Amino acid sequence: MKNTMNEDKKQQPITRRIFIALNPSYMLRPDRRHYLFFKIILLAVAFIVISGNWYIFDRSENYRIGYPSTKTYFALTSTRYEDKPATLELRQRAAARIVDVMVQDEKIASEVSNRLTSLENGKLSATLNPSLLGLFDGLSAVSRAEIIKIVTKIGRAIKNEAETREQQSALIWKYLKQSTLTQSEKNIAFQILDSVLNPSLQRDTEMASRLRDDVSTHIPAVIRDIHQGAVLVQKGQLVTKSLAELLQSQGYPDAAYPLKHLIFILTAILIWSFWPEWIECGLKQKLEPLDWIYIACVMSVTWVLEVSFARLCGVYSMAVLGITGWLCLTLPVSISYHVILGGGIISVMIAFGANPSIVALGFIITLFSASIGRMFFLNSPSHRGAIWRRLFFLGLCLSIVSIGVHWGLGISYDYTLPLYALLFSAVWSTIVIAFLPIWESLFGITSPLRLLELCDQSQPLLKRLQLEAPGTFHHTLMVGSLAEAAADKLAMNGLMVRAGAYYHDVGKLKNPRYFVENQLRGENVHDKLSPEVSAQLIISHVKDGLAIAEDNRIPKILRRFIAEHHGTTLQKYFYDKAQVLGENVVEQQFRYPGPKPQSLETALIMLADSVEAAVKAKNKPFENLEELQRLVDSVVKSKIDAGQLSDTDFTMRELQIIKRCFVDVLRSTYHSREVADVADAAKALKTEQGTTKVDEN
Repeated sequence: MKNTMNEDKKQQPITRRIFIALNPSYMLRPDRRHYLFFKIILLAVAFIVISGNWYIFDRSENYRIGYPSTKTYFALTSTRYEDKPATLELRQRAAARIVDVMVQDEKIASEVSNRLTSLENGKLSATLNPSLLGLFDGLSAVSRAEIIKIVTKIGRAIKNEAETREQQSALIWKYLKQSTLTQSEKNIAFQILDSVLNPSLQRDTEMASRLRDDVSTHIPAVIRDIHQGAVLVQKGQLVTKSLAELLQSQGYPDAAYPLKHLIFILTAILIWSFWPEWIECGLKQKLEPLDWIYIACVMSVTWVLEVSFARLCGVYSMAVLGITGWLCLTLPVSISYHVILGGGIISVMIAFGANPSIVALGFIITLFSASIGRMFFLNSPSHRGAIWRRLFFLGLCLSIVSIGVHWGLGISYDYTLPLYALLFSAVWSTIVIAFLPIWESLFGITSPLRLLELCDQSQPLLKRLQLEAPGTFHHTLMVGSLAEAAADKLAMNGLMVRAGAYYHDVGKLKNPRYFVENQLRGENVHDKLSPEVSAQLIISHVKDGLAIAEDNRIPKILRRFIAEHHGTTLQKYFYDKAQVLGENVVEQQFRYPGPKPQSLETALIMLADSVEAAVKAKNKPFENLEELQRLVDSVVKSKIDAGQLSDTDFTMRELQIIKRCFVDVLRSTYHSREVADVADAAKALKTEQGTTKVDEN
C-alpha cells in the first residue's frame, strides 16, 4: 500500500501545498530541515557569487552614466533602437522655426478696411481730419487722384502686416519710396496712411507654445539599425543616459550594485527550490537528507565555475554539462531532469545577468541537456574513460545546438565559438570525473565508478562470500546474470542491479551453514531444529545483511536490495512444517520483515532471486523448454499473487520481457534445449542405442 500521507498531500490543491510549504513551523520540522538547508545553501551561494562578482569586477570595469567608458562595447545581437538624442535635436530644430504666433484684431482690421473704402469713394471728410483735409484740398485734381490711388493700394497691402506703429511707419515709407509721387506728395500720402491705418496684429505666446509642441510631436523618431558586432560605445567615450539604455538592452550590466538582479535571482531560486522537493514527494524511494545537501553543493560548484569561466573567457561555458554529468550518474532520472533544468538556467542568469540572448541560449541548451543527457548514461559506463567520452560527446551535441541558436537568434559569433565549445566540453568532462570521488566520500553518493568497484570480486565482502559461503556466492552471480539481462532489456540501470544482486545475501555470512546452498550433500542442520528457530535463522539474514553492509560502508542504495529482496514473503516450507507438527503457529513469525520492493530494481532482484532458487531446488535437468518456462511463470505469479509487487510499476509487458530474459539466461546456463530438439534427440538415441534415459548435460 502506498504512503497515505503522501497521497493526501498530492490531493491537496497546489495553493494549499505552497502555503503549507512556506509556513515556518512546517519548514522547521525535523523531517523537513534538510529541505530548508537545501534552500539556504542555494540562496547563500547565489548571494555570495553575485555580490563577489560585482565587488571584484563589475564596479570597476562596467560603465557609469556621466563617466568615460573603460572599454569598447560591441553589439551582441542585431537590433533596432531609437536614437533619442538625434530625435530630440531634430524636434527642437523644427520647433525653433516657429518664432512666434501673430493674431489679427478683427475689429481694428474692419475699421481700417472701411476707412480705405471711404477714401476710395471720395468720402474724404469722413476719414481725414480738418488740417489734413485742407492740405489735401490745396493740391491739383490730378495729384489728389494719384495720391488716393497710391494710398488705397498701399493701405490694402500693409493693413494686416504691422504689430506696432514703428513697424507700420517703416512699411509705409518702404512702399512710398517705390511710388512715382513727388516728395511733397509722399509726405501727404504718409500722413493720410498714418491716420487711416492702425496696427491689427498681436502676439499670442500660448498659441505659439502649443504650435511648437504640435510640430515637435509630428516629427518621427530617429530609428537606427545595429548589426551584431557593431561598436556601441568606444573606449573613453562619455556614457550618456541614452547610451546606458542601449547597453542595458544588449545585456551589459552597469557599475551599480545589481540589487534588482540579486532580488530576481534569489526569488527565482526560492520558488524553483520547491519544484524538485514536490517531485520527490511522488517518488516511492525518497532521497536521503544528505542527498539534498549534495544537490545544493553540485549546483553551487557549477554556479561558481560558470561565473569564473564567464569572467575569464566572456562566453557561456556550458556549465550544465557538469550538473548533467554529476546528477545523471548519481540520482534517479525522475528527479535529475528537474534539477538539471532549473539549476542550469539559474547558472546562466547568475553569470550573465539580464542578457536576453545569452539567457535564451542557456535555456535552450539546458533544456536539451536535461532532456537527452540521461540517454548518455542509461547504460552505466564501465570505466572513467567511458564517462569522459560520453560527456565530451554530449558537449559536442550541445555545441551544435549552441551554434544553431547563435545563428537563429542573430547572436554574434565567430570561428572561436566551436573552439570554445570543444575546450569546455573537454574541461567539464574532466571536472565531472575529478569531483566524483569527492562527492562519494563527502556525501556517500553512488556513482557508476563506485558500483564498478563494488562489483569487483576482490572486494572484501565478495571474497568472504567466495571463501565462507561459496554456494551463496555462486547464487549471487547467477541472480546478477538473470537480473542484469532483464535490466538491459528494460533500459534500467544494469550495473546497479548487478551490484545489488552481489550484495543482497551478504547476511548469510553470519551463519552460512544454515542455508542449503552452503551445505554438503546429505547435511541439513535444520533437521535438528524446530521450524520456528529454522525460520528465524533464515529470515535473520536480512537483518544481519543490513548490519554487515553498514559496518562495511556499503552504499545505502545497495542496502535497499538487502532489505527488500524478500519483501514480506512467507517462509512457507517451515510454516507448513510447523503446521504439520501441530504447533501453535503465528504466521507473522514466518514472514520476512520487508518492506516490499519499492523500486523496479529491487523488485527485479526479488524475482531473479526466487527464480534462481527454484531452479536450484528442482535439482535435476529440465525435460524441455516449456518446463523451464512454466517454472519461471509460476514463481513470478506467486510473487504477484502474494502482493509483493504492489508497490512497483511493472507492466504486464515488462513482466513478460523479464520472464523471457530469465528463460534465455537459464537455458544458456543449464544447456536446456527447445522441445522439438529434445524430443527428436531422445527418440533417435532410444532407437539407436536402446537407452532409456537421455543425458541432457
